[in-house]
Amino acid sequence: MNGILAYLRVLKSIGKYGLLKYFLFSGIVSLIIAAGVTSVSVYLGDVLGTWMRYFYPWETGSGIIGKFSDWTSRITLFALGLFSLKYLLLIMVSPIMSYMSDSIERQMNDVYVSPKFSIKTMISDLVRSIRINLRNLSKELIITIGLLIVSLFPGAAVVTAPLIFLVQAYYAGFGILDYWMERHYRVADSILYIRDHRLDAVGLGTVYLGLLLIPFIGPVIAPVLGATAATIYAVENDFYE
Repeated sequence: MNGILAYLRVLKSIGKYGLLKYFLFSGIVSLIIAAGVTSVSVYLGDVLGTWMRYFYPWETGSGIIGKFSDWTSRITLFALGLFSLKYLLLIMVSPIMSYMSDSIERQMNDVYVSPKFSIKTMISDLVRSIRINLRNLSKELIITIGLLIVSLFPGAAVVTAPLIFLVQAYYAGFGILDYWMERHYRVADSILYIRDHRLDAVGLGTVYLGLLLIPFIGPVIAPVLGATAATIYAVENDFYE
């Protein structure tokens, strides 16, 4: 609940922290990613569909099988793109979200001193974001595939479906909390921090995933609200505990 309630604080603080300009940046990035995912899905879907048709050697029904193969491959690739969307967003918006998180922390804590800005620091933060999110993506993918295999057993899906969502929420929470952690912890220490605050990470990630599901505006508002909520939560629990 701590992670979830942090979003209520954000809604009251949009003007206070000047978040509107960040929504514009997030929106542009989201449109670029959405266009990229769609284009790749259609192009590779056609290629994969053509390849799949070779496994059907008969003339009868080949037209139907061909269309089915094309659409199946497109939908599959698009689903994989959506699965990766939250990570692509977390990486692509990391420079501006890190800056926003730093600005919020300065306003919340008078003692805090921002690290000196430089191109080297910005590149370092971007590399860290790629490293963290690729790690999380691979782990989430492995766990999800394992749970999907288990769900094939009768009745198991009742348990595995919620677990898959919790896994996704955990790693999503990890990603948005890292905008704050990158200024205070090394990667190894960040992993330990998340393990100590795993339920709060799930709470933050749950709302983040819910926001992403909102048609059209979800990818625009989710990174900004998620990063702000994570920063508010982290600053209050780390400095004012």
